[in-house]
Amino acid sequence: MSNEDVGIIINLNSNYSNYQFDFRTFPVVLSILPFLYIIPTCFVTFRIIEVFIKKGVRKHDETINRSVFLVIILSQLTCFCYFFCDFMMVRLPSTGILTSWCQRNPPNLSLTIFFTSHMYFGYPLMIYPVLLAIVRYTPIHYPHKHHLLNTKILSFSIPIIHFYPFPFLFFMFPALGVCRQLKPPYPFGSAFIHFIESWHGLINAPFQMLNTSFWFVIYLVSNVYLHRELHKLSGTSPWHTNRSTKYKKAEFSLSITTLTMVLTYLVNLVFQGTFLIDYQLAIYASFLRPYGNDLETCVMPWVFYLTHPAFRIKPGSNPSSSTHRLNLT
Repeated sequence: MSNEDVGIIINLNSNYSNYQFDFRTFPVVLSILPFLYIIPTCFVTFRIIEVFIKKGVRKHDETINRSVFLVIILSQLTCFCYFFCDFMMVRLPSTGILTSWCQRNPPNLSLTIFFTSHMYFGYPLMIYPVLLAIVRYTPIHYPHKHHLLNTKILSFSIPIIHFYPFPFLFFMFPALGVCRQLKPPYPFGSAFIHFIESWHGLINAPFQMLNTSFWFVIYLVSNVYLHRELHKLSGTSPWHTNRSTKYKKAEFSLSITTLTMVLTYLVNLVFQGTFLIDYQLAIYASFLRPYGNDLETCVMPWVFYLTHPAFRIKPGSNPSSSTHRLNLT
């Protein structure tokens, strides 16, 4: 699919010169709805950061697996950046509130920045779930030196994750951002930010689809191994009478997170595939795509917050009985 097939360009288009924004449309409702769960998730993320700093960084509490906390925090911050870019690129323009501004302005680099940033943050979000599985896996096989191993893993993997997207963004350097009309069932004036004049007319969907497929397979393989090891521990743990139950709880929370991530990967693959095959079909898939990404943004921190004992241990209590399980999750 070429850029010309994506939608009518609104910039300097006289057909939109008399457009009036109407807040009584379904895109307005769809743009407001995510804040009902994103705002509470922000508070949960702040709580995770607070516990990480107080117990993990300052006190070096053994009940805190600093590697797991750090990966979850970085993943969440990336999720919020992606959500903001997605909101500015699709959700807000689809309401029509920016359409008059777009009509008055030519294609420009400021719109390119929003689109490119949206593309950039999408790549780390594919990889962080894999990294989280790895740092949870190392304590099982290396219980006495997993802190050292995870520190080394994170020291090189985190920079790589955030440099990884750049080779897939090269074609955007000459591009100019534009506002395009969304096709029905979106009403007249519903827009989204896109681009023109990319290098050799390349688009992002093929690169994203290949990457999503690759990291989805890696994620499934890594989580199968992690589930298998936790299942073994839940049935054979000899150290404490309550240990098996704790492993089962860890396995259950991991199952919820895994299911959420599988749905996120699949929703993105469906959208990317339909975009390449049939753009009109992709319009309908676009209703679900943002909520698929929101699953990753919201479910992971909430499951972690509600199931991790570090958020329920009272000051002065003895956390030693939970240490081993926490080092796994």
